[in-house]
Amino acid sequence: MSVRDTKFAFRDISGDKARPRFIRSAVLIAYAEAAKTLGLDPYRMLRKVGLPVSTLENPDIRIRVDDFQALLNESASAGACEELGLLVGREVRLSMKGALGLLIREQPSVRAAIEALKRYLRYQNENVEIRTEEQGGLVVFTPMLLSARTRRDRRMVELTVAMYVQIFRALLGEAWMPVRVTFTHDPPKDPAPYRLTLGEVAYNQPADTIVLTLADLDTPLPNADPETAREIARHIERTATPRTESIGEVVLDLIVRLLPGGRASVDEVARHLGVDRRTVHRRLAGEGRSFTQLLETARCAVATEELSHGDQPLGVVTGLVGFSSLSTFSRWFHQTYGIQPSEFRRQAHHSA
Repeated sequence: MSVRDTKFAFRDISGDKARPRFIRSAVLIAYAEAAKTLGLDPYRMLRKVGLPVSTLENPDIRIRVDDFQALLNESASAGACEELGLLVGREVRLSMKGALGLLIREQPSVRAAIEALKRYLRYQNENVEIRTEEQGGLVVFTPMLLSARTRRDRRMVELTVAMYVQIFRALLGEAWMPVRVTFTHDPPKDPAPYRLTLGEVAYNQPADTIVLTLADLDTPLPNADPETAREIARHIERTATPRTESIGEVVLDLIVRLLPGGRASVDEVARHLGVDRRTVHRRLAGEGRSFTQLLETARCAVATEELSHGDQPLGVVTGLVGFSSLSTFSRWFHQTYGIQPSEFRRQAHHSA
């Protein structure tokens, strides 16, 4: 299969094109504050990219991630501001998270708050998956952007990282700073605003992360109320926008979310859905699908998208596709496409 044929075959099931991803319009409150500092009219900018002005006045409207990304980049160009993503993320407050923000505040510790965030974030933001890993007294917090287009957009990445730094400050105090922040992209022309907001920052790293200490994670939250937390969680689940996707589409989306952590197993998907693995297999069979087919579809979509358009090292792509070693990924890719991933990337970039 040629690179052109491969891109055609998978264009309809890639994470970017399978279905739009949505976020709450509350992020536009932070956007408006940042835009005003650049002398921009946020209402005019919204109209310019086709977003209704009502989305700036109602924090609970669902907006397409693609539309928000267009707004961010159009505004950065109009305001000649390289660090607009950072500025918007810096304006985010925990209160802008609505019920999810309240749920986080009612947890007994920062660790529990992160677990609640990981579990309930998908009800508000379909484009971010939170991952955490403990490494020798430190905790690596990774807000993974699921859409490949947003993952390649430095402003969207910087906004996301800065936003979660602000959320941690809401829990740990305004003076709190991460141990360090890492970005996969190149350094900005002016690193000073980044140091001021994020502290120590490293660029051209394998992942976009926020590093905390274990002591940060174990910090108690004094106003926690378990019963209130349970009520808020039930409210979030009860008022969530009903999904109209088939079980196959829901499982495919979960697989894409779980792939980078190497956790895209039928048991893990079943756990997220609140059923057992036999139920997942049975419901997929009812649509003429299988978990193995969907896993292969997701891997192919993520791999071809990253290799065709991204410039991440192959080791990073390996993790995004859910393999633990580059040799295993390369063997799978060659068996699937008859070509090594490095050669696929070279041909794709040459033909672009």
